Amino acid sequence: VLVGYSGGQEGTMRIVGYVRQAPGRGQSDTAFAQTERIRRWALDTGHDIIAVCQDHHASVAPEDRPGFRALLEIVRSGGTDAVVVDSLAALSPDKVLQEIMIVDIREGGATVIATDPGDLAVLRDADADHTRLVVRDVVAKVAEYRSAFGLSGGTEGTVAPEFDVRVEDDDVRDVVVELIAPTG
Repeated sequence: VLVGYSGGQEGTMRIVGYVRQAPGRGQSDTAFAQTERIRRWALDTGHDIIAVCQDHHASVAPEDRPGFRALLEIVRSGGTDAVVVDSLAALSPDKVLQEIMIVDIREGGATVIATDPGDLAVLRDADADHTRLVVRDVVAKVAEYRSAFGLSGGTEGTVAPEFDVRVEDDDVRDVVVELIAPTG
């Protein structure tokens, strides 16, 4: 999943590239072509590529993305300054998922850079795209909520083990849940 390493020089950014070849035989933008554009960008800007994480023929589903998982591990370890993609479509064709992935990368401490000038403008000025603004706001509110209530990033809810949950009403439109302390 990790391809290509080069040494680091002082004063340069350590970057990790991410490429994803979308499913389908008609895909003209191969992982190889994306990697070459990232390498060209790194050469032109004087930054060091420490790794390129790849997902070949990956589905849109996050669980089918071992390259992206590896990328997040590198980012979260503090091993990189930036993640470079050829275009934001490499993350996902869906804007909502793109924004969630961008937030994860940024929260890990890395900057997101796109070699595509149009995507670079999107990364600089998300205020022009209302979908991206809403997603960023929702992700921020979820993080704020989780932090306020001491919740981790997991999505499974729990009930305190010393309580039993009993539903008092059969009408599914208005369900009242009452926490009842166990007897004995």
